[in-house]
Amino acid sequence: MTNRLSTVSFSGILPLVLLGFVCLAGCNSASLRSLSIWKSTDGATIEETISDSDYAPLTIWHESYETARGIAAEKEMPIMVGFTGSDWCPPCKRLKKNVLDSDEFMAWAGDNAVLLELDYPEDTEQSADIKAQNEAMKTRYQISQYPTMLLMNPAGEVLGKIDLKDVTPTSFIERAESILAN
Repeated sequence: MTNRLSTVSFSGILPLVLLGFVCLAGCNSASLRSLSIWKSTDGATIEETISDSDYAPLTIWHESYETARGIAAEKEMPIMVGFTGSDWCPPCKRLKKNVLDSDEFMAWAGDNAVLLELDYPEDTEQSADIKAQNEAMKTRYQISQYPTMLLMNPAGEVLGKIDLKDVTPTSFIERAESILAN
């Protein structure tokens, strides 16, 4: 009986342990080239392989300017700053849905920019530090409308403002690349 319980326990916990190990080891495109998963169903073993070439790289929108700045300096990448009113601004919601959440944009951004979202919500809670940071950034960069997308270097110098008129994922990337090329 003890042997059977340990077998059940081990086989039930093993997938969770392995998944935890993979995630702790850094489950992203920089460290994961492929992941094979073995499943046992009715005595048959099935292998599924997931390759990072099938997925966009992990792309994160930071909310801390200092964090984004540090990462940008370390990676020698520009910072793409999005000034948004996430819970009240219809054009901001459209930009997010149609462009910023697209696979095309996320794949491009993962290799080309550190993303920083400065949000000015009406109903969503924010810490006092984030509110103060965002207000200071809005003043510093003279932001008067939402959404506004800026590209800047790690020192905080503006490289350019991305035109959001009639924007698609492809045109957004082209406009960003044009700014970065200068």
